[in-house]
Amino acid sequence: MPHTADPTPTIDAGLHRQAIPALLTDMDAEHRQVLEGIAALAALPADRFASAYAALVAEIEAGFRQEENMMEAIGYGEIRAHRRDHAELLALMHRLRPYLDDGNAPLADIVMAMVPAMLVRHMASLDQELALALRQHASGAGAEH
Repeated sequence: MPHTADPTPTIDAGLHRQAIPALLTDMDAEHRQVLEGIAALAALPADRFASAYAALVAEIEAGFRQEENMMEAIGYGEIRAHRRDHAELLALMHRLRPYLDDGNAPLADIVMAMVPAMLVRHMASLDQELALALRQHASGAGAEH
């Protein structure tokens, strides 16, 4: 799947407060893109599903790395729990790949039923908490959460 959102700027130690609104906008765009990518998977023929799924997983991994960089940059107090959720989501998605590569259509149906709900849960809870922490950091409220 082509990546349509602008890449998130590289985040160095000491995240600049003025960069945070743009980072939040980029994070929202990335979330929309992932959800659109999942919707696009549902419309693909079985012979293209596995490669599109692999591309989507790679995109999700890149987004997770950016989030983790942001969390490190602001000293986010809940980084371990957030990283753990990233790792659990990615582990499951990677475990499914060999079966999808073998053309397991019933498993593709399970993926389409399960993965979107898991990602939406992550976005609606952990990513919203991160967004709040980033906004607090931008307003000078500090990095303690």
